Amino acid sequence: MKVLGGETLSPDQDRLLPDLWASLFLVVPVISTTFASVTGMLRGMRKESFGWLLIDEAGQGTQQAAAGAIYRAKCVISVGDPLQIPPVTSLPKPLLDSLATHHGVDPKRFTAPQASIQTLSDKANSYGTVIKRDFEDVRIGVPLLVHRRCENPMFRISNALAYSNLMVYATAEKASPIKGILGDSHWIHVAGTAEDKWCPEEGVEILNRLMTLAQGLGHMPDLFIISPFKAVAQGMRSLLMSNKDFFEGYNISIYDWAKTHVGTVHTFQGKEAEAVFFLLGAPDVAQGGARNWATTQVNILNVAVSRAKRVFYIVGNRDLWGKSGHMNLFSQSISLP
Repeated sequence: MKVLGGETLSPDQDRLLPDLWASLFLVVPVISTTFASVTGMLRGMRKESFGWLLIDEAGQGTQQAAAGAIYRAKCVISVGDPLQIPPVTSLPKPLLDSLATHHGVDPKRFTAPQASIQTLSDKANSYGTVIKRDFEDVRIGVPLLVHRRCENPMFRISNALAYSNLMVYATAEKASPIKGILGDSHWIHVAGTAEDKWCPEEGVEILNRLMTLAQGLGHMPDLFIISPFKAVAQGMRSLLMSNKDFFEGYNISIYDWAKTHVGTVHTFQGKEAEAVFFLLGAPDVAQGGARNWATTQVNILNVAVSRAKRVFYIVGNRDLWGKSGHMNLFSQSISLP
């Protein structure tokens, strides 16, 4: 427990580190941790002292964060998607690019957010394929092309948006209680007003449908409310809190639900739900820059649509958003109700 807690051992105990880990692995074959904890937890372990390192969501991690863990492993399996949310760094991208250039390092290959554990792993892999993109092709090592999570139209949109239609549809379709109440995937057009990027009218549309679902199901649905913008997610949470009396009538803590089911695209990477409301916001004509930022980034749109397993609802101004960036693909695939 001292070792796992990062405490310092006495010299006599410290030499027993490999045996301590070997004994633990007899009881618990797989240990889960974060890269942030590796420095302390694996302190003192030598090169290739572990058999296997399995890296999950490798598309979100920087190579530098994984270096210590990789150094201590004999074999590494990196699993991730470079076409979803890239790594988040605290330093500005121009500064990182300048440092890389100064030291003769290719920033596209080694510097986040262009590079990640997964992109480097893919480039090093002798088996793979190339996905054609508008500006630069993306190499994928050992691509897992058979898709078993999203039904259509989510699969069709994601496949065309990010994967050059290389994926194979193998999702086992199931009945959806949410679809049974709200109908098939569709775009809920709202020409509302703007408070920052938050549009109250869009929030009311979602609130009314959540109330309908709570009444029909008797509980809160397996559903995410996802927005590209933090201000929109915060506005939606506040609206739900202000109507807590309704949900308490169904023994629902809307505070707890909203905390885990409402957020930005970045907070839902790796998660999935029966349905997704994609809450757009930025409804003012003058907010074209915000819409352009959200819709030109394939990764953000890909994560948003692929969180939904059964049904996907877009809430926002179709006239403005439907013509912006890659959202034309959504307009073509998802009709008005």
